[in-house]
Amino acid sequence: MEPNVTEVAPDVFRITFYPPGSPVNFACFVIRDDEPAMVETSFNFLFDQVHDAVRKLIDPAKLRYIVIPHFEMDECGSMNRFLALAPHAEPVCSPVGALVTVNDYSQKPPKVVGNGEKLQLGQKELTAVVTPWVHFWDSMLVYDEKDRTLFTSDLFMQPGDRPPLTSDDVSQDMVEFCKFSGLLPSQKHLEFALDRIEPLNVETIACHHGSVLQGDPKRYYRALRENAVGDVTDAPFYEFRLPAGTSFG
Repeated sequence: MEPNVTEVAPDVFRITFYPPGSPVNFACFVIRDDEPAMVETSFNFLFDQVHDAVRKLIDPAKLRYIVIPHFEMDECGSMNRFLALAPHAEPVCSPVGALVTVNDYSQKPPKVVGNGEKLQLGQKELTAVVTPWVHFWDSMLVYDEKDRTLFTSDLFMQPGDRPPLTSDDVSQDMVEFCKFSGLLPSQKHLEFALDRIEPLNVETIACHHGSVLQGDPKRYYRALRENAVGDVTDAPFYEFRLPAGTSFG
């Protein structure tokens, strides 16, 4: 399974995989700067492929930050393996993330960032946007103001193996997949997150699943406010199983 690598903003690269049979593709991002960063690491079983892709963009040993939007295997499964390669790297997570998972799991103490706190990378700067229950308790996003790029983890995801970038309006696909997957456990928390996101000057939504979204982001904000995608208790995905003979690992 070979990755697709795409530059989605200046010196911001998307590394994406699509495991056969998966309902979604999986991305992580490399930010090339004086203090290089990864946003998500992908699965542990994909470490070799991700590492090879990262090595073509930066020296993995020079990684400074590994941003963990929330604690899940596709977000940080190979975090410790990257930390082992990079002597100055720190995992970065929300306060709840540090408290409930990362302090115990990580081989290095995490750098904890609260809402609005910043990471200086050099030319770029990442701002934490803490978004509880979107879609886990410890969830946060990060915003790159220089490139007007919001790294949204599982928020705004779309299903299937999609093109790296799109300016098409895929809000209906996004809404339908939210209802199918049940990934947003609280509509009230979702709307609170949108309250924090909407004032940001976003031009690019860097999703963890699906295409990176370009063009007017307000259409996606409206779609999530106008459709009840949180509090879904009967999502078909709750009973989803991979086809016989397939696996992610």
